[in-house]
Amino acid sequence: MKKAAIAAFSIIMAGMMFGCSGKSSKSRRADAKERPTSWSVEQRSLEDITPRDGETQVFIKRDEEDEDIIYLIQGTLSPDPVNNEEDALDVIASYSEVMGFDDVYSELRLRDTLTYDREIDYIFDQYCDNMRAGKVELTVNILNGNKAEVLKNDYMDLWGFSTKPKVSEAEAIKCAEAKYTVKKGTKAELKIFEGPKLVWEVPVAHTYVTDVYVDANNGDIVHECEIVY
Repeated sequence: MKKAAIAAFSIIMAGMMFGCSGKSSKSRRADAKERPTSWSVEQRSLEDITPRDGETQVFIKRDEEDEDIIYLIQGTLSPDPVNNEEDALDVIASYSEVMGFDDVYSELRLRDTLTYDREIDYIFDQYCDNMRAGKVELTVNILNGNKAEVLKNDYMDLWGFSTKPKVSEAEAIKCAEAKYTVKKGTKAELKIFEGPKLVWEVPVAHTYVTDVYVDANNGDIVHECEIVY
C-alpha cells in the first residue's frame, strides 16, 4: 500500500511531542498541536468499499446517538490481499479518517489471529501507556483471495487523555471500603474503562461482586463487576 513519507513524518513528530500514542498526557494548552489530519497510508472513504460477493450493498453499523461513530463496516475494504499482521494493520490504518483512529501503528498490538474454514480474524488491542483500552478487529475472506471484508471498531478516542490519577491507590481502596469489604493487603490496578475513564480496579470480598472500578479522578465507584452464575 502506498505510503506518504511526509504524513509518516508528521505522525512521528506528534508522537514525540505528546504522551499517549501522540496524545497529550496533560490538559491541552492553547499552543498544543491539533489532532493529526494526515496518516502514513493513503486514506480510503466509504465510497471506496464494494459489496461482498453475493451481496447487493455495503453494510455499515453506526452509533444510535452519534452517526459519525461507525462500529462496523462489512464489504470488500481493499483490493489488496491481507497475508499477515502488517497487511491487516495497513488496511485498518487506511480507514483512520473514517473510523476516528489517531495512530494505529503505535496504539494497536496484535492479540490473536483466529483461522477458520473461510476466514481469518486479526484481533488488535488498543493500548495507552501500556494500559489496554479499546479493540479493533479485521476479518479476511480466505475464499476471496484474502480480501479484508469486515472491520469492527471498539476503539477509544484518547486524544488528550491523562493516565495520571488524581486519586491514589490507597485512596481508591478506601473508597471501595465505604461500600464493600476489602481484604488486608489488597492491591488495586490502574485501568482505562469505557467512557473513557481512568479507574482503579479494586478486588472486593462480596457474595455477588468481585471487583469495583473507582474513578481515578474523583473517587466515585463507576462500575461493579458482578459474578455471573
